[in-house]
Amino acid sequence: MRSLIAYFLRSYTFSQRYFAPVAGTLIAVLILYSYKPNPVMNSYAASAVMLFVGCSWLGLSFLNHQQAVQRQVAVVHLRSAVKHSIGEMLTMGVLTLLLSLVIVLYPIVTGNFSDPVGGYRLFLALAGHALLGFLGIAISLYLQSSWVSKNSYAAGSMLIIITLSIGGTKLQELVPGPVMPILLPPVSPVMDALMNADDLPASSLLGSFAHALAYISVLICFYLYRTSRMDVNKNL
Repeated sequence: MRSLIAYFLRSYTFSQRYFAPVAGTLIAVLILYSYKPNPVMNSYAASAVMLFVGCSWLGLSFLNHQQAVQRQVAVVHLRSAVKHSIGEMLTMGVLTLLLSLVIVLYPIVTGNFSDPVGGYRLFLALAGHALLGFLGIAISLYLQSSWVSKNSYAAGSMLIIITLSIGGTKLQELVPGPVMPILLPPVSPVMDALMNADDLPASSLLGSFAHALAYISVLICFYLYRTSRMDVNKNL
């Protein structure tokens, strides 16, 4: 699997499609910290949402960077579309973790915060950024070119999902009940948890993070199930 991840990283790097989502995310973070001092957790909540948007964009960019023939050759070589998909997700996960580390550590190194971060806040920030980054990646799985034929449809759908996800709290007020929290990607709960981390009990924070982790797991598991069905159909 390491060689597969290395192959994907080389392929994606040479395609240069990484530049726009990575640069866009980092520029947004630089703008966020252009004035100081900044409140710690409110800033981390904002940068985590920026990472969610950036990783959604990065996921589409990564998943669509290979030509159809190149992808088919890789799948044939691996003898499994599932292994190919797992390799893609692990590669995107590595990129997400690297971006999370950079975004979380940057304001600490540059002294942009109004008060010390501390180990507890640092852990919450890293967890929140990683979860929202993975969430963006998980959503992009369903909007890649092999699932959505037109790039304009994929981009428009992604924009709608991002907007609804960030405004999830307001939507839940307009549409009370369990439907919206289940359907909407849990960006808003994680963002609210990070913003109020200094006042919320640990159980509430863990509940918000567990919600996001469960949502990500469901998306990935269903995606891998559909991919495995493709393998089964090829063998019939």
